[in-house]
Amino acid sequence: MHYIIYIDKVWLIDFVTGTYLLFLTGQTYRLRCRPLRLLASAAAGATVFVGFLLLPGIGMTAGILFQALCAGPLLLKAAFSFRTKEMVVKTYTCINGYGLLLGGMILCLSGYLPGMRGNLKTGQILLISTAATCLISGYLYVRRRDRRCGRLYTVRLDFYGEVLTLKGFADSGNSLREPYGKRPVSVLDLQAAGDLVKRVPPEKHYLIPFHSIGKKHGLLRAVELPWMEVDDGEERRIFTKAVAALSEEVLTGKGGYQVILHPEFVRLEE
Repeated sequence: MHYIIYIDKVWLIDFVTGTYLLFLTGQTYRLRCRPLRLLASAAAGATVFVGFLLLPGIGMTAGILFQALCAGPLLLKAAFSFRTKEMVVKTYTCINGYGLLLGGMILCLSGYLPGMRGNLKTGQILLISTAATCLISGYLYVRRRDRRCGRLYTVRLDFYGEVLTLKGFADSGNSLREPYGKRPVSVLDLQAAGDLVKRVPPEKHYLIPFHSIGKKHGLLRAVELPWMEVDDGEERRIFTKAVAALSEEVLTGKGGYQVILHPEFVRLEE
């Protein structure tokens, strides 16, 4: 049995679906990518796939396996900037999962819908892929919006050799910045820190001016820590020379958190 493959149509389908898969993966893990960079990565992936198909004795199945196992990780690296190897593995698993989902939907419709049985045209494939991508993207948006409400983060603070693990809450109203380098400041429950504050060298202590409702002028004690890690359950982000203001007001009873994070330490804009 022989098949006639139209290279231009194969390239178009692979380019469009590759763009959709990269977009969904980026949305899932909140990875920032310029549209041109994403499109260029998808175009490169489609070109590599078509070039592999043109090699003598190579079939469609082998081409798909090559793209998934070899070209896929390189295209992800080209499309996104990763901070950890763990995120590379997660996105690789994610993009292949979305690929199987889209492929399964296309095969399901081609096998069971009247008039499409085994005879899907290029336009129909692209239409199904677009509709499926819109549905998945809408679901991801709604899920993330719901999870943002009352979301807590795992926060690890390095007190010069001893790490303290607490729960943090991101407050968009926290606009504190230390006056020297204008670095963002989070607020730490002093009671939760306990004696660990004594480990901070004297030169790493600050006084930060602030104002709030009922108090026009005030000063907050603050410390500079070697690093702070914020874990949202999907990605861990590390910030060096993190400044934390020390609050004598107990925060734990307000919702199970001991740190009020500055918005710059998380991504609230999603």
